[in-house]
Amino acid sequence: MTRLHPNHAPLFTAVFACMSLTACPNDQAGTDGTSAGDTEATGDPTGDDPTATDSAPTSGDAPTSGGTPGTSGDSGGDPGEEPPPAGDGEESCDAGDEAFVKRIIPLLQGRKPEGMREVQLLVSAIEQLDAKGQDGRAIVARGLAAGDLYLHRWRTFFWEQLKINRLEMKSNYGCYSQLTGAGDDGDLAAYIRDNDAQGSSFDSPFTMADVMMSALRLDDLSPMYRADMFARMARPLSGANITQEEFEVNARSNYGEIFESSYLGRRSGCLECHTSTESVTYNPDPKYNHFWALPGDFESAIYGDPKGRPEEEVYAAFRWTGFVDDQGSTTPWGWSGACGRFNPGTDGDILGIPGYLGGALPEGGQLFDIDPLFKTGFATLASEGLMVDGDLSVAPDQALAYLTAVNIANGVWKEMLGYPLTLAHSFPRNEKQREILGELADAFISDSYSLRTLLVEIVTHPYFNQEAPDLCDASTSYHMKPVFDPFSVTAADPNMRGNGVGDRVQRYSAWVLIESAMRAMWWELPVQQVQDNEWNYPGVNFLRDQGVFLKDAINGFNGVDFNGLLSWENQLAGGNKQSMQGSCTGPLGQPCAQYEWIELMLVEASMVPGATVGDIAAAIKDRLITEPTIDGPAEAAAIEGVLGLPLDMPMSEADTGQLEEGARRFAGMLLSTPQFMLSGVPSRDQDPAAIPAFAVPGTDTESLCNVHAPLLLGDRFAWSCSADGLKLR
Repeated sequence: MTRLHPNHAPLFTAVFACMSLTACPNDQAGTDGTSAGDTEATGDPTGDDPTATDSAPTSGDAPTSGGTPGTSGDSGGDPGEEPPPAGDGEESCDAGDEAFVKRIIPLLQGRKPEGMREVQLLVSAIEQLDAKGQDGRAIVARGLAAGDLYLHRWRTFFWEQLKINRLEMKSNYGCYSQLTGAGDDGDLAAYIRDNDAQGSSFDSPFTMADVMMSALRLDDLSPMYRADMFARMARPLSGANITQEEFEVNARSNYGEIFESSYLGRRSGCLECHTSTESVTYNPDPKYNHFWALPGDFESAIYGDPKGRPEEEVYAAFRWTGFVDDQGSTTPWGWSGACGRFNPGTDGDILGIPGYLGGALPEGGQLFDIDPLFKTGFATLASEGLMVDGDLSVAPDQALAYLTAVNIANGVWKEMLGYPLTLAHSFPRNEKQREILGELADAFISDSYSLRTLLVEIVTHPYFNQEAPDLCDASTSYHMKPVFDPFSVTAADPNMRGNGVGDRVQRYSAWVLIESAMRAMWWELPVQQVQDNEWNYPGVNFLRDQGVFLKDAINGFNGVDFNGLLSWENQLAGGNKQSMQGSCTGPLGQPCAQYEWIELMLVEASMVPGATVGDIAAAIKDRLITEPTIDGPAEAAAIEGVLGLPLDMPMSEADTGQLEEGARRFAGMLLSTPQFMLSGVPSRDQDPAAIPAFAVPGTDTESLCNVHAPLLLGDRFAWSCSADGLKLR
């Protein structure tokens, strides 16, 4: 398949195919044309590689960045190798501060920029901070990773990561959606971090919704993950006409599979072929190695065997019968009964299967036997770092915590840049992927599981803000290591074996895309969750079609397909107000707007002498895609066709009803453009002179400055806001 040239990335919508995965994906098939089935049949998992081996990569023979000449992944130009760099070191082509700001706002806050005024304001902040010897981008990014928009955006993201059901039988509205106020600061999360689930009680009852908000405010995700293991147990996957034993098998399997994927980033079915210490795609020669695991025998520590163990033994830790009880004596950390009550004893194990997770479990074991491992593992990992012995052995508590931290880091990287640093079997395919994944995990762990630190590390990584090659002097369009598309190394043309900006173009994830549209137009946001006995979920079909995780059976996706595009167009093409019945929206840092943005924009424009229909079109473009310029007669003619009015017509002469209808139609069209829907390549730097002369109250420069400056700068710098923007003194 030919890759789209990144110069034209803003002009294309990407269509991602969903591919079914075998239990043990063998990516050798993508390199030498041999299928995974053929490899297994011959018993030769390494194909024609001259140094083929299936032995375990140990600390002594695992490939490192210091490979010997002639065997490193960067040498030569044979098929399957990365291209040699054109000069000394790796080429980079930064896109500049304006592109950086346009990229980070949707990803950090789940919304589009308020227009070029906000972009220019934040660019000015970066430039002034840089002039004072500070890292302007890092400071601005950390400032945007704060406040209500940030909290909402990332709470929603972790709902997806933790596979929290939003409707029907597993929807626990009282636990995951009801806030009590206990999460208004970080004290609750700190209490969970420092105490065992059993035998401790916070000052007042609280919910999982409180825990998630408190963890984000404390900036430590470990309490969220520890608490969620218990909270999800309160709503099992039930079934009709089954015995209690059959129900128990299903419940354990459901919880266990979610735990492996959402926490450990492992699948028991893959461990036969791929573990941290061996893989059918490993080769000691970096030239042929397609398996670059982070060092440590984590599977032996967790499963007791690097190849794993029978799933029923691992899933025994998630015993439901006899443990979850509406009349149970114990609530973890003293939380609300809506999140589940439990019996801590060993009675009620109707299956009698010996359990194992991080060690042999006692007879009738349950989650109270597992939580202490996570508590000590998270604590020692953050304070002492990962301790790996010479034989790669790792303590079980650290193994559980480390794999969870790595999985979080990988998931956040994927959310920000579109593609994970691992293949389907959860391991990196090349050295650069492993390098980045290890660095992100280390930064995340060393700052006590700080999401803000992880996000800043990602957005300041050189690969995050790369320019399209027609605007830089890189020797090739594919100057990055193959971290987004690791299979590009098999390209026949050696110059295409790296990755380019086009390889990281992707559709925004479903919630970011949907809420960006709603916030831009000042419409209601979608409802986040409904109760298990409530069947009227507003906009549920629209959310499903865009890829939102709704329940286990509708588990979401991130990509573009024909049905999703039709659904998006059907919902939004008219530019008319959406009644999604969720939270209202409005100007940044201000109460919800009484009117839609497009209504208020037309009012503001009408008060500007000489305003034309073209000014209206420019304002809508600025608002939705940060491109206020109307570039040439062809674009002007196309816009006139959508609006139904000439662009040079004075606004005062236009029929108000026709103008509003055309303005809404134009906005609806822009909501369906690649510039709005896709992340990866932002609009070109804009001419400040093209910014509309009018602004809706709350979106003017001074109002935006008053919202941003306290979060970005606080009391670290002396600053002031005015109509001219931000000034650091």
